[in-house]
Amino acid sequence: MLMRIIRPFSCLPLVLLVLAGTHAQESPQSALVDAGNDFIQEIISHNGLPGTLAVSFDNLSSLSTTDQQLVKSVILGRLRGSGMHVVKAESAAAEVLITLSEDWQGYVWVANVKQNGGSRLVIKRIARVQKTAALRTPTVTLQKLFSWNQDSPMLDFVLDGQTFLVLEPEQVVVYVNNSGHWKATEMLGISHELAWPRDLQGRLQVRSRQITVFLPGTQCTGAVSPAQLQCRASDDPWQLDAGPLASAFFSPARNFFTGVLAGQNAGISVPSFFSAAVWQSGDTKQWLFAGNDGRMRLYQNSLSSPAATFNDWGSDVAAAHSSCGSGWQVIASSGTTNSLQAIEIVNRDAVPVSSALELSGTVRALWPSGSNGQVHGITESATGKYEAFALSVSCNQ
Repeated sequence: MLMRIIRPFSCLPLVLLVLAGTHAQESPQSALVDAGNDFIQEIISHNGLPGTLAVSFDNLSSLSTTDQQLVKSVILGRLRGSGMHVVKAESAAAEVLITLSEDWQGYVWVANVKQNGGSRLVIKRIARVQKTAALRTPTVTLQKLFSWNQDSPMLDFVLDGQTFLVLEPEQVVVYVNNSGHWKATEMLGISHELAWPRDLQGRLQVRSRQITVFLPGTQCTGAVSPAQLQCRASDDPWQLDAGPLASAFFSPARNFFTGVLAGQNAGISVPSFFSAAVWQSGDTKQWLFAGNDGRMRLYQNSLSSPAATFNDWGSDVAAAHSSCGSGWQVIASSGTTNSLQAIEIVNRDAVPVSSALELSGTVRALWPSGSNGQVHGITESATGKYEAFALSVSCNQ
């Protein structure tokens, strides 16, 4: 799926992004001290702070209590050392709200400076230098089990034993395995009243040889044998997962889900999203939504508010079930490269557990594959060729 991302804070008058690097030889504490000093230097140099400040901290990251106190001490000490007085809000000429947050790539520190009726930001990214080598060692491997290439667009596919079905914009093509070669035997046309939107998305499901096709404003049902397909105008929800956990309504004129959920979560809404991963881990039910505002939102047990928010991911995610780690991995597309990576949710943190799997093109779709715990997807290359692929998660010894 092509990314359409509005970056957070884009509507504010000033956003300063500071990319921080750290040396492998530095201790975690030294790196935090250096990062804190650099952070304050950026705030002072760009914002022209007055002599009296009110400073508050909010920690949304996995920093330990000790490391939090270290960062706070460095920041407050640097401010005082620069001749500024930290006072209560009612006596301050400016207010600095510092949020220590993170995404799966590292820490993200944000300073919101409120002064003279305005609000300005400084954002600093910091690598997680405190991670051990063991945590950086991939614990699982993404394995490509199946690949199919063609020149014409593909929206989704299902590999059902000796039958292979491909959803295209105007038809479902049914292939059968003939001595190790896939041979097209049926082409089931798709009728639709309205023109398809740009960046068309679709979902194909086959259960007990019965076909269901979800397209914007259209739903088709039929059978593999005897091959048949009937289509009608419909705004019925699309299934998000391989089981009964979640379904949602897709916009009839756009390329994303509206955010209105159905099924077990009928009546609940979340911000509109491109894709979602849904899984049950022990007693914890988890949802991960790739919002069309560029934010990945994690919900745990309740959809009332996110347990965590991540930035800089791609717009495609799907849940894979395996015998590795926690038993569930989120397969996520990258926001910067044509690749996929396995992520595990540990408490409220997103932890990469595999190396990146390079792909032949941009991810156009990513879905869970039935009850086998696998994931399948579609890519489009720069030359306009399409690849359908299936992935599994294997444990590293």
